Amino acid sequence: MPRLPDFPADCTITFDGRAVPARRGESIASALLADGRPLLARSAKYHRPRGPFCLAGSCGSCLVRVDGLPDQRACRTACADGLTVETQNALPDAAHDLLGVIDRAFPHGLDHHHLATWNPLANRAAVAFSRQLAGLGKLPGPERAAGPLPPAPREEAFDALVVGAGPAGLAAAEALAGAGRRVLLADAEPAPGGRLRCRLELPGDPPLAWASAAAARVAAAGGEVASATTVLGLWRDGGAPLAALAPASGALRLVRPAAILICAGGHPQPPGLEDDDRPGVVAGRGLARALAEHGVVPGRRAVVLGGGPEPEALAARLAAAGVEVERVEAAEGRVLGRARVRGLALADGRRVRCDVLAVATPPAPATELARSMGAPVALDPALGAFALQVDGRGHTGVPGLLAAGEVTGAMDAARAAEAGRRAGEAARG
Repeated sequence: MPRLPDFPADCTITFDGRAVPARRGESIASALLADGRPLLARSAKYHRPRGPFCLAGSCGSCLVRVDGLPDQRACRTACADGLTVETQNALPDAAHDLLGVIDRAFPHGLDHHHLATWNPLANRAAVAFSRQLAGLGKLPGPERAAGPLPPAPREEAFDALVVGAGPAGLAAAEALAGAGRRVLLADAEPAPGGRLRCRLELPGDPPLAWASAAAARVAAAGGEVASATTVLGLWRDGGAPLAALAPASGALRLVRPAAILICAGGHPQPPGLEDDDRPGVVAGRGLARALAEHGVVPGRRAVVLGGGPEPEALAARLAAAGVEVERVEAAEGRVLGRARVRGLALADGRRVRCDVLAVATPPAPATELARSMGAPVALDPALGAFALQVDGRGHTGVPGLLAAGEVTGAMDAARAAEAGRRAGEAARG
């Protein structure tokens, strides 16, 4: 499963003792997918094979040990020459985990709370053994001893904090900065653009160049664009909102904004099939980004799951990269394969061979931060997920808290940008 020829590898990382070609700056997960290694981890209890799913830092399926540090997200850790990556919670490694027999031995589940309860000593031994099996990584060795604690962060004041640098967040930040407001635009991704970085060129999508230009205009107007920065939490302190931000490199930041705009988009949703946790079941947008930015060809045969323009465009991009593609709009059934996807057994009796299942269904709105501030949500039956409830200008009903874009429900990029602009104008007061 090679890369496209226009994206040559320029560094080498080590994965469980094996050299893997990579590109500087791409994620470890991206490099391993390009090298045909979708199996990165094992589940905590049953040691089922795990691989990256979201490719966006939200699912926890790709935790690895990196240069001695445990539980690093492979989809969020950038490659550099000489980087050492090891799988964890496996014996001897994730690809050949002998403890995977637990999944086969207990096909109907294992109640570890009542394991060996016929004897107190046996029960204590069984619980201790289970605890060792279920660990997620070992503590860093002495070579990674922690240095001195960083100084406590000082509060920084902003007129507005915009969470998310996709179409909605960029438009909101630009509306605020253009009116002279001091705005902080924070996004966990390494570059602005959100879904536009997939380069699927869907109807209504602004060009990716618009995202870079909008971020530049925000900065030129006195705002700050903080890429690779995760907003860890929002809460009220002394009646006023406070936010904790964690840059990928650097110390924790405490920000006190007068207004907060949640434009965080959504999280990819698993397809809801039996055994849909197998390596090779991957979010469509994550695959599209890896293909567009690093030429990652994820497999030879792909099934693209979902209906509408986005899965259609993804299927076309994969086909143009040499992947044999089949579209399935909606599916019930089971994922075939163990160490990686081998196909789909559909409820109608069909079997479809594939080594990649690209899930291109609408994302579930990322409502967590807004809900922590008391914002209301409601079930969107079409999404099968909860979305933030806002009025026509993005107000959530919580003073000083607004929202726009896919966090309020499914919409195209043009509608998200327009909603972000309206919310930004409303936040100006």
